[in-house]
Amino acid sequence: MDYIKRNPGNHFRGIQRSLRVSTGVLQYHINNLVKENDVILREINGTTCYFPARGFGEQQFIVLSHLRNRIRNRILRVLLDGKPRQPSELKKEVSVSSPTLSYHLALMIQDGVLEKVLDMKGSSYRIKDIEMFKGLILEYKESFADKLIQDFITLWSR
Repeated sequence: MDYIKRNPGNHFRGIQRSLRVSTGVLQYHINNLVKENDVILREINGTTCYFPARGFGEQQFIVLSHLRNRIRNRILRVLLDGKPRQPSELKKEVSVSSPTLSYHLALMIQDGVLEKVLDMKGSSYRIKDIEMFKGLILEYKESFADKLIQDFITLWSR
């Protein structure tokens, strides 16, 4: 339970990798936590994510699940400075194919995580509620170990 409290929104394999436990042992403990109403499961974009049973709003469930996805996390890290980015910029910075980028951008727009901005150059994307992002990342900073997010945590903590 402590791991899920500190790392809300993680998926089964992510929890398993971090805790280094067997599939059966993890299933047993998660099933017990769900039965006791300590943990809830949320299916978000085809992935089951685990959260503490209390303390989260719908949009927070969604944002945290996107942050736990490897590719969407990379896209969101680029956008954390609040500046809109065109798909060509994102593609270069995230190093994914155009179809992969389009797929993940569409999911995040559909879920209300990103918004599309139209300007003279065409379409750009930015995080819809940057303040909520900052709050979630600062609250769960220990669970976001990558360097870029740690840099933003240092900047926002001042």
